[in-house]
Amino acid sequence: MTGVILVIAAWEAIFLWRYVGDQHALGTDFVFYRGIGQRWLDTGTFYLPRQLAGPYVVAADMDVLYPPIALLLFVPFVFLPWPAWWLIPVGGVAWAVLWWRPAPWTWPILAFLVAWPPQLANIFYGNSDTWIIAAIAGGLAIGWPGVFVLLKPSLAPFALAGIRRRSWWVAALLLGLISLAMLPLWLDFPVAIRNSDVGAAYSLQDLPPMFIPVVAWLGRRPGGIERLLPALRHAMGGLRTWRPAP
Repeated sequence: MTGVILVIAAWEAIFLWRYVGDQHALGTDFVFYRGIGQRWLDTGTFYLPRQLAGPYVVAADMDVLYPPIALLLFVPFVFLPWPAWWLIPVGGVAWAVLWWRPAPWTWPILAFLVAWPPQLANIFYGNSDTWIIAAIAGGLAIGWPGVFVLLKPSLAPFALAGIRRRSWWVAALLLGLISLAMLPLWLDFPVAIRNSDVGAAYSLQDLPPMFIPVVAWLGRRPGGIERLLPALRHAMGGLRTWRPAP
């Protein structure tokens, strides 16, 4: 079942790569986020004047619907190389799943969640949802990264991942202090959301992939990646000694 779903996911990925590519939209969300960070550095503007002036229809890659703390993610990528936007969160989630070594019963569920079409499309667009999934995985694994789920308040319950660890509370305190420094922007945030045409179901399609780290964590087994390392070393040793037949 897992194999069948992953084959379907591969077919979806190829289709979506072509579809998003034909739109000339590969990585457009990332470019938008980096532009927000650059604009804030240059002018101090986060929410557009039209968002604060009155009712408006949300325009993709123009209007900001994130809370001010999103600058903690957007601003560094004004300077960081663009591949890091994908490599860091995807690599973090992959490492967490390998570390937990989830039981076989989770594999079809995980494959289904990976194959969720909106999430595959979001990866190609460079959407921030991949970072939220990584924050949930980090929260369940070590605690403090779970706080950064609050970059998307609509997914706030997932921020409780890691709440039982001291590092989570330390990160929450630091985030609160940073938010105090951003108080004027926080006052603008509810105004920008209230003036928009965004409804309560705005993030519902983004919800299923958030359970990827949750399911892997629930199915975790003792030993984690430590049990996989001998097999990986053996496989790598076999590759080094393999010679093609004459």
